[in-house]
Order: sequence, then structure tokens, then C-alpha cells
Amino acid sequence: MAAPTGGKRRLTPEDIYNIVLVSDAQISPDGRQVAFTQTILDRDKNDYRSSIYIVPAEGGTPRRFTAADAKDTFPRWSPDGQRLAFLSNRSGTSQIWTISLAGGEATQLTNLPEPVTYFTWSPDGSTIAFVTKTEPSQLATTEDGEKPAKEQEKSDVVRITRIRFRADGVSGFLDDKHTHIWCISAAGGDPWQITSCDFDDRWPAWSPGGHEIAFVSNRTPDREYNTVSEIWAVPARGGEARPIATGDDADFGQPVWSPDGTGIAFSGHRYPEAGGAVDSHVWVAAGGDIRCLTTGLGRSVGDFGINDTFASANPGLSWTTSCYLYFQVSDAGNTHIYRLPAAGGDPELVVGGQRRVLDFSVSQDGSRIAFVAGDPLNPCDVFVCSGDGSDERRLTAVNEEFFSTVALSRPEEFRVPSQAEDRGEVHGWVMKPIGFEPGRKYPMVLEIHGGPHGMYANHYFHEFQLLAAQGYVVVYTNPRGSQGYGEAHASYTRGAWGEKDMPDLMAAVDYVIAQGYVDPNRLGVTGGSYGGYMTNWVIGHTDRFKAAVTQRCVSDLYSFFGTSDIGFHFGAYEWGGVPWESRETYQRLSPITYVEQIKTPLLILHSEEDYRCPIAQAEQLFISLKKLGREVEFVRFPGENHNLSRSGKPKHRVERLQFILGWFERYL
Repeated sequence: MAAPTGGKRRLTPEDIYNIVLVSDAQISPDGRQVAFTQTILDRDKNDYRSSIYIVPAEGGTPRRFTAADAKDTFPRWSPDGQRLAFLSNRSGTSQIWTISLAGGEATQLTNLPEPVTYFTWSPDGSTIAFVTKTEPSQLATTEDGEKPAKEQEKSDVVRITRIRFRADGVSGFLDDKHTHIWCISAAGGDPWQITSCDFDDRWPAWSPGGHEIAFVSNRTPDREYNTVSEIWAVPARGGEARPIATGDDADFGQPVWSPDGTGIAFSGHRYPEAGGAVDSHVWVAAGGDIRCLTTGLGRSVGDFGINDTFASANPGLSWTTSCYLYFQVSDAGNTHIYRLPAAGGDPELVVGGQRRVLDFSVSQDGSRIAFVAGDPLNPCDVFVCSGDGSDERRLTAVNEEFFSTVALSRPEEFRVPSQAEDRGEVHGWVMKPIGFEPGRKYPMVLEIHGGPHGMYANHYFHEFQLLAAQGYVVVYTNPRGSQGYGEAHASYTRGAWGEKDMPDLMAAVDYVIAQGYVDPNRLGVTGGSYGGYMTNWVIGHTDRFKAAVTQRCVSDLYSFFGTSDIGFHFGAYEWGGVPWESRETYQRLSPITYVEQIKTPLLILHSEEDYRCPIAQAEQLFISLKKLGREVEFVRFPGENHNLSRSGKPKHRVERLQFILGWFERYL
């Protein structure tokens, strides 16, 4: 294997410890400073550590503002710019802390039994609204309605009565607590509850005068079974909530008030059962009317990018006193920032480029934007620009020193016609191996993303760079079913998983082979979640691949419907009905149906606490292949959920990469 050029070394799985992640860039009220979160992977503690940093918006050296051995995240400026509030687990669970910009020690503001997941300052800075789980307001009763005379002895037996009894990322079973909105004085004291009852409420947003709080909830009678997401508003001191954008066709979120308090903007669409298969838009509710402002955009509002090296922060929408609404848009592998006049008009690209904008914030007057963005050769940095996108400058260079020592492969973009009858366009990228030499033939690995309605982005992907460093050509695409190319593209695979997107994937494979530097006898394939499903599907329909790694996969749609935390609604939409009404479809589209045709050596990687794609999906595939005498291995990761590759324990993330490399090295 040829050595990298320029004296740089090759990446290793352990290099993930060297990557610093920045996120949640928050511009100060006066636009002069940016607060952000900086996260590292702590090798010794096998965990993550996050601190709050502040950097001048004009440029300068970022300074570490919190230094606890903890996870300090979600920095938010007080309206007067004199304090920062943030979430920290330094007291055991995630609670709200505040600290003066003048310095000193941070003060814990909340001390609740359950973690705080979100908060926001009131416009006058006197109060903070936040979200936390709340104990049921009523005690248990007997069958005749009387309260029991005394508490029964506790049992470890679990009684389940709700269809949603488990959620990926939550250990154990869901309890009967609900998330509600609370408030607390910014000076401290006892919090008070704003919303209650048998609802889950989230994303509070203060009205400009501080008299009302808009929020997201599902208050439909059938909420146990549907995926409706509505916008409501409640008096800031509590009381009866009033509907803003509600109904069985609502899939809305991220509310933000207009500066004059007459309207509320939010994102979403009118097909809650469809999820990411349809485009999300920007809407405004005012005076009883609801208007969609982005019907002609042709792209989805929000960030649908997928990679393995980022710290997430969901920025939502921003409505400035300059009468613009700012939001993210996913577009053909990029995530950009757009704005549009709140009174109506065409959306305008503000922050573009071949990159993924992970989060952003806008000064209240719209004069300045702070954002975090990454590209294929740099996971993330903090940037700032004017409200119209001009005068952009980078404020951090957190990974510059490390990446100056390692060789990276720059992805090359391509677009080719599908092998399907309609010859639809397939967008993809190819990464040549480090030390590439013209005239040589290299093994190739096809990477398939999850979702299916996510999208591979113009963003650093450690797994891809690692494969390129070890001598592989890496191919990745956004086949139809992916977001970022319009609604027809995203919904293309409904009722035809595998059947409609495999021709897109194979068109990309054959295009790269035709370039002359791939050995067609050394092809590998891998993917996670839906990408794991497609890995299973592909090797059940062709013997062209000589090695495969299926990760957090789906193999049997019928059992997925009843065991996944989202199966009962996600599956019903994606496969055209419930399994007892669509047996033929569920069987036809299940990779396990074609298990006898799988001859490719297969490595199965799965997390034991994955409730999105439960581990039984992997177990039945493994048992079937072993019974058939095929080459298969099964690796289980204890204590991990569906997001192992993105937020799992650092040691397990490294081991996962080592297993992938080892399998392809053995067979390719």
C-alpha cells in the first residue's frame, strides 16, 4: 500500500478521540460575541465532556467559559447579555445553571427529579420556561374508583397498557410521566407548572410581551396511536391552552413568535403519518389563518444530513425585527440557511456552499448570523456573517492542528442515470483511497444511508475517511427515497423498499467501476438502519459483493411492525398498511424472505438496547444464515442504542470501526 503524500499519516479508528466537536452557536443580543458548545471524547472515562466557550464575533481567541468535568451544553444568553444559562449534568442529571459574563462560579437554578431537556428565557429576562417530565397528578385508584388504603408492596412485574411503552435511547420501559412546561424565576426559587394532564408538551416559545408561551403538543383524542404534532399557546402563569395550528393533519413544530406578537411561525407539513417522506415547510398562523410560505421552494425545511461525527443542535426558526424568517433547508447533500420576508415573498439563500450548516442563531435585529458548519474535510467550526450572508468569517479552527497531520480523501461528486426503467438521476460521491495510484485496481465499499429519508451530506464522515485511508474506494449516494431533492424523490420508495432503490445504488456502483480503478471482484457493501435493511436486500438479490457488513438492520418487516418503537405507525405508512392487511407486501419486501439466496460473507453489528431496529432483527438473520451454513458473524454491543455510531460509548465506537475494517480486510 502506497504511503500518503505530504508526510501525513493514515487515519486509524482511534483517531476519533482526536476530533473536537463544536455546536449550538449562539449570537449575543448585541451581536458582539458568540457562545458555543465544545465537546471531546474522553478516552479515560469512556464518555463525552462538553464545555461552553465564547469567542468575539469580530474574531479572536475563543475562551473556555465553563470548566467543570461534566457535560455543559445548550448555552443561551439572557436578554440583556449579562448572563448565560446552560444545561449541565454536573449535579447528576441535566439541570439549568446560570453564570455571569463578569465571571465567577455557575449557580444551579433547577434541582428537579427529572432532567431538564430544553429551556428559554422570557423577553424581560426575569423568568425561564423549561421542559421536564412530571409525576402523574393523580394517585392510583381501585376498580371502584376508591384510592387504595395503603401502598401495595412494590413489584418488578411490568404492566403495559399503552402502545408506546418503549423508546430508543431510553433505558427500560417508558413510565407514566409526561413532559410538561414549567417556569422558574431567573433569580432562583421554586418552579411552577404551566401545562399538565395526559399530554407531552415541548418546545416553549415566549410571546414578545411575555404573556403567553407557545408550545408543541399532541392533544388529539387518538394521540396514543397517531403522530400528530400541534401548536398551542398557554398563559405564562398557567391556565387553559388555546389552539394555534391543530388537527389530525398537523405535523408541526419549532414555533417562534413574530416580533409584534401578532403571529406564530412554525415548520412542518400536513401529513403526520408520512414523516420524512414529504417536504417540511415554513408556516405562519395569524388572526385565525394559517399560511404556508415555502410552497414553491421544492426542498425540505430542516437538516436531514447523516454522518458519524457531529454534535446535534436543533435550531428551529428565527424571526427578526427586520421582518425576516430564517431557517435551514436540505438541498442535494447540503444544508443551507435561507430567509424569507415574513409578509410574503420568495425564499432567499443566505448561507450556501458545498457544506452542511448544523445549527445557527440570528441577532434579534437580523444584522448578524452565527452558525456551525462542516464540509467533507472538516467536521465543524463556528462562523459568523451578516444577516444577508455577506462578510462571512470563520471564528474557530478546532481541528486544524489534528487534520494537518493526517491524509484525507476529497469526495468527487457524480450524477448518473438509474438502472430503473425511468432512468431517474442518481446523485453520489466517490472517495479514492489515500495514496491512490493511476493504473491500479482497488477494492470498493458501497455505503448506504439510513432513514430511508435521510441524506448523505457534504460533511466529514470518519468511517468513510477511515476506509479510504485503508486502501478502499468508497462510494456513497442519495438514491431515491432520500431527502434533499424534492418530495417526489423522497416518497419514491413507499411500498417498494429495495425494489425501487437498488437500481439507483447499482447504477452508482457500475459508474465507479467503469472509471477503471476498481476491482469488480472485490466489492463490499455496508449500511446502518435502513442502510442495514438495504445491505441485507442487496446481498439477497446479487452475488456481486464479496463481503457485507449490516448494521442496526431490519430483516423482517412483519416483526419490525410490532417490536420497533416506531413500527406500528412508520411501517403502516411505508408499506401501505398493517401487516395483517398487507401480508404479501410485508413478506415481499422483507430481506429474510430471500435469506436462502444470501451467499455473501456477512458481519452483523447490532446494539442490544436498539429499540428502533430491535436486536431480534439481527438475531433471526444470523440464525437463518448459520442454519444454512453460510459465512456469518454476529457482534453485539451491550448498553448501546440505535445511535451507537454517532453517540455511543467512545470505546464501542472505536471497536465498531475495527470490526468493519477487519471484515473487509479478511474478504476484500
